[in-house]
Amino acid sequence: MEFTSFKTLVKEEVQRRAGEAYRVRLNDVVKNNGVVLSGLTVMQDDSNISPTIYLNNYYEAYESGEATLGMVVSDVMDAYNKNKVNRRLDMRYFLNYESIKGRIVLKLINTEKNRELLKDIPHMEFLDLSIVFQCLISNENIGSASVLIHNAHAKLWGVDSRELYRRALQNTPKLLKYQLQSMKDVLNELVEPDMGSFSGCVPMYVLSNERRTDGAACMLYPNLIEDFSRAIGSSLYIIPSSVHELLLLPAGLFADGKGIGRMIRDVNETQLSIEEVLSDSLYFYDSETKEIRIY
Repeated sequence: MEFTSFKTLVKEEVQRRAGEAYRVRLNDVVKNNGVVLSGLTVMQDDSNISPTIYLNNYYEAYESGEATLGMVVSDVMDAYNKNKVNRRLDMRYFLNYESIKGRIVLKLINTEKNRELLKDIPHMEFLDLSIVFQCLISNENIGSASVLIHNAHAKLWGVDSRELYRRALQNTPKLLKYQLQSMKDVLNELVEPDMGSFSGCVPMYVLSNERRTDGAACMLYPNLIEDFSRAIGSSLYIIPSSVHELLLLPAGLFADGKGIGRMIRDVNETQLSIEEVLSDSLYFYDSETKEIRIY
């Protein structure tokens, strides 16, 4: 069965089970690095928000024989019931820039892999990456979420990329505080107490935010990289582990970073999902010029 037919059948069966008081829709969602996922939403007539349930993995399970259509529909219904919001959310505040300017944060994505998306969103280029902007939303009914800011939002608010960047650079370090740990400490957190500990690791450091989501943007936090470089007395290799975190490595430990570059490409191709990849590039912070460049 083709994916299009599968999606239609799932939608129709979910609609039948949900009843007339619900609206079931299919929509494609463009994710990071051009990944397009097929989503299904189930919305009550008195609600204006719904979780998006992606069908791509369900289709793979159906095609491989691991799941029947009935099993898929039941799982989709369970996922909806666990994540549904039973009341309307007042989003009128999002129309007013003064109301949301304190919630705007920045995010780093790959420029080349997101050419189509970048046509529709405000952004600023940084090396081979692009700085884009999100609005953080916190609500007792939905928890924490983020809304990607599009050109239509910026036009409505009467602001440009420079203004969004200025606000985001102020907000992001406060709202998404950085977390910097040695690799040794990170590994020790992952092992059981009776399994011993890691002590002989290369002095490598993991940089992200406290949420461990979109933490590569910490590279842009004012003075963060500079202060850390000064503290350890070395220039730094900055490894884009994913969109969520960076690895910092004292440059004095390696005479040549070419091997690190090969490792980055290999990890991106074999260990990460496409939408988690930030870049194949190795970055270098020069403690003398105080600049970050592609190595």
